[in-house]
Amino acid sequence: MSTSRQDAKRVSRVLRGDQRAYADLVRAHQDRLLASAYHLCGDLDAAQDLTQECFVQGYQSLGTLRDPGAFGPWLYGILRNLFRQYLAHRPPAAVSLERDTVAEPAAPADDLGEMRLVMQTLPLEHREVLAARYLQEMDYAEIAAALGLSVNATRVRVFRAKAALRAALAEEGGEAHV
Repeated sequence: MSTSRQDAKRVSRVLRGDQRAYADLVRAHQDRLLASAYHLCGDLDAAQDLTQECFVQGYQSLGTLRDPGAFGPWLYGILRNLFRQYLAHRPPAAVSLERDTVAEPAAPADDLGEMRLVMQTLPLEHREVLAARYLQEMDYAEIAAALGLSVNATRVRVFRAKAALRAALAEEGGEAHV
């Protein structure tokens, strides 16, 4: 069964009062959502806080979800809004590309290495689409819905984000296979 169909069934159960079904939704989405939050903000503690708040707001707003099968993209939209609020209320931290000064998180575990650091140097709109496409594994239509863009604009934004990431990686002397 596809993830969207499983999500739709779980959302229906939650709306009927089954709170354990929401725990199932959390388990199904928490790793990718945390990875996306981490790639957006570069701070594991802040990413964990954003992820937790995202699930809380998702639970409180679940009745407003029009398409239960689109729970993942909808949740990512909540994360995106929370991240924008986080940025608005925190002064930007200096980002260092020195590997020794950036603590590697215990989670989420991935093999992106240097790319994780370089992504922090990209504009927010690029980080958002890269996280949605490659960490959330969203298709272009899902990203478009989450970001309020057309599918064509989303394709262009992903293309430009990948080009910017390739250029930043090449500038740092890393692999440019994006």
